[in-house]
Amino acid sequence: IKAVRVDGDLPAQPDDPAWDAAAPTTFFMVPQIVGKDRFFKTANDTISVRALYNNDKISIHLEWDDRTKSIPGDAKAKSIAEEDLAEDAIAVQFPAALPKGMEKPYFLMGNAANPVNLWRWSSGATDKPESAVIVDARGIGDQEIRSDAPGFTAKGDYKDGAWRVVMTRSLKTEMADKDLQIEEGRFIPFAVFAWDGSNGESGTRHAMTTWYWLLLKPSAGSKPIIAAIIAVLLVGGILLWWGRSAANRKDGTAP
Repeated sequence: IKAVRVDGDLPAQPDDPAWDAAAPTTFFMVPQIVGKDRFFKTANDTISVRALYNNDKISIHLEWDDRTKSIPGDAKAKSIAEEDLAEDAIAVQFPAALPKGMEKPYFLMGNAANPVNLWRWSSGATDKPESAVIVDARGIGDQEIRSDAPGFTAKGDYKDGAWRVVMTRSLKTEMADKDLQIEEGRFIPFAVFAWDGSNGESGTRHAMTTWYWLLLKPSAGSKPIIAAIIAVLLVGGILLWWGRSAANRKDGTAP
């Protein structure tokens, strides 16, 4: 994912036209069949991701098809649920710290040696609103939801059979010992987990991707342009000198 740098505020709504500035990339998702309880029949199989950032924050836009809006407590949602109705949810996984070289934490929610951060959004229920939390994970069976996650927000919107969710967090936080500190120009591992509540997905029953890469693409600025101008002037000067030298030699004079 190439996160595009923008000036000014980042879009907070999933349908903001500003998202057109970032090209989406679509990834395949597979069922979680590694850790217990394994799950073989996930409803979601693709996720599209794009990202924007500015001097202070990064926003990630996630979009996936979902035939049902899973809101526990809603009679219509319950009537079409195949199993117990749970919330729809999505989570983006990052290492808790930038890895050295190509090394990455264990893809299924890390481990004790290499923990991960999960930025998680849930759709809510009839008696509670949508929610956004950060989860510290040291493995699929060792997860802790933070009681407070300052600087992190998420907003979801369901329309035309698809969820669109925007997650926003500060590039740097005051919890450097627990939070990924996001840097421009670095390849940052990320993965995605998705839950379809109408398909009985909750806990370890979910769809997932493997690790991919997020890159905050630096703005070009003026340096490449200045370098190109200098190169053109140098080449032009060399060609001019060569042309005059050739003319002088033809006339039998010194260059």
